[in-house]
Amino acid sequence: MKKNTLQYRFFYFNVLFIIIITILIGVFSYLLISKAVGDEIGERALSIARSTASREDIEIAFESDDPSAKLQPIALSIQQQTGAAYVVIGNKDEIRYAHPNVEKIGKKMVGDDNDKALIEGLSYITYATGTLGEAIRGKSPVINQQGEIVGVVSVGFLQTKITSTLPVSYTHLRAHET
Repeated sequence: MKKNTLQYRFFYFNVLFIIIITILIGVFSYLLISKAVGDEIGERALSIARSTASREDIEIAFESDDPSAKLQPIALSIQQQTGAAYVVIGNKDEIRYAHPNVEKIGKKMVGDDNDKALIEGLSYITYATGTLGEAIRGKSPVINQQGEIVGVVSVGFLQTKITSTLPVSYTHLRAHET
């Protein structure tokens, strides 16, 4: 086949068209799967945060003389049972009562994404960077029997753990309220 013939050009453009379409379908599929994985992990973090924040023993621990002594073992147990990278519990001033790194207990939570839980009483999914790294987080307020917000539960899945399975694009994640 001569390179200048119409038949060769037609064949060349068809092959090029098929390659471009295949690449576009691959990229679109990858992004779709990445978004689905990110959404699923966010929902899981939110579910764990909500169920933890609503536990009676969590509320009772907040009213004890040493909340950390009671909350730390609960948080570590939930973390192990769920596979979360961390379960952090803090008071209304964002001071940690429970954290996987005991040296962080008594220090202020980081990430600047607790306001919706602590001020508005909302549960939500957020993406932020904390002391353990970039994570998809579920946040939920801890509310006492009088209906007062006394703290926040933050459950996170680290980006590094997620991307070891499938790199996830977090740009689509927006904190959504429930």
